[in-house]
Amino acid sequence: MKILILSLCLLMTFSGASHAYDSNETSDKGRNKRSNNETLRVAYKATQNWFQLEATLEAVNESTLSAQTSGRIEAIYFDVNDYVKKGALLVKLRDKTQKASLKRANAQLNQYKAEDEVRQLELIRSLTLFTKDSLSKRKLDSVKAQAASAAAAVKAARALQEQAQEQLNYTQVHAPYSGIVKTLHKQVGESVSPGSSLMTGLSLDQLRAVAYIPQRLAPQINQQKDFQIIHEEQIIAAQKVTLFPYANAESHSFKVRVSINSQGLNLFPGMWVKLNIPTGMKRILSVPISAIIQNGELSGVYVNTPNGALLRQVRLGERVNSEAINSETKNSKAQNGQIEILAGLREGEYIFIDAYSQLAQQGSEE
Repeated sequence: MKILILSLCLLMTFSGASHAYDSNETSDKGRNKRSNNETLRVAYKATQNWFQLEATLEAVNESTLSAQTSGRIEAIYFDVNDYVKKGALLVKLRDKTQKASLKRANAQLNQYKAEDEVRQLELIRSLTLFTKDSLSKRKLDSVKAQAASAAAAVKAARALQEQAQEQLNYTQVHAPYSGIVKTLHKQVGESVSPGSSLMTGLSLDQLRAVAYIPQRLAPQINQQKDFQIIHEEQIIAAQKVTLFPYANAESHSFKVRVSINSQGLNLFPGMWVKLNIPTGMKRILSVPISAIIQNGELSGVYVNTPNGALLRQVRLGERVNSEAINSETKNSKAQNGQIEILAGLREGEYIFIDAYSQLAQQGSEE
């Protein structure tokens, strides 16, 4: 009784579809005479069967920058939610002490270099005298030891200079990658020491979805990579799938992380998305989305019969990725998105691809 009432509502709403239906008598000749709108033969098609879960997005690159030297914060160049390019200067510490240490290291290095030059020249002269038997072996060995010591002192001084230069570099904290500032842990004027947290940031270029799958599905997806992320009817392919090799002791579910390329997408960490997990193939009846005509919660398609176009109520399923369907048609509208039909159509029937064009055509004829 409910189906009859819904069908009557569709017939009254879409004006002009009160023709009798006879599914046992179809004629290709009758179809071509009654409409210029293209038709499509309904047939079962193979498509991927998906198990859908809720997942949470998180940033692959999220880090907290810490101080590597002591000092007072002199300037902070970015605030929370600011976008930062890779290599940009984020925080500057007071560097007077570090500059003084670098100057002292440079002076010591120059001093040891001068001493090393003197020792090396003395060694050359001593070798010349030794070949002429004008210098004893003992004296020559002493000169060699002094020259080696001077060379080692230069290396030690150069290492101290590099250390002082590194400490000076630590007074300027740069962004390790492009992203946004999430948290500021210190403010201008505060003193920091090595290990003190300064700023937390994350990158939006690489995100991953985190979900927990039932243990019964873990053996099936352990070697599969063709996961999908669904967000606002947009399908995003997975770049990398990581299935944790152990289950949660309380929920007995396995954690899975699916990395995606989020560049150009309106996705942010913490958002909910849908994770499609492949679980084999299935056969479905699907039609182009353009063939569906809707009014509120009522859905219908125009079926081509020997008596003309008949508007029939159908029950819709989920949208289907048209690339996963082994479609037999080359019509552009027929390939522009497919939707599963759960009830209302049978294999072998013909439907009109553009439902609203068919509705307008019937209105013009009346």
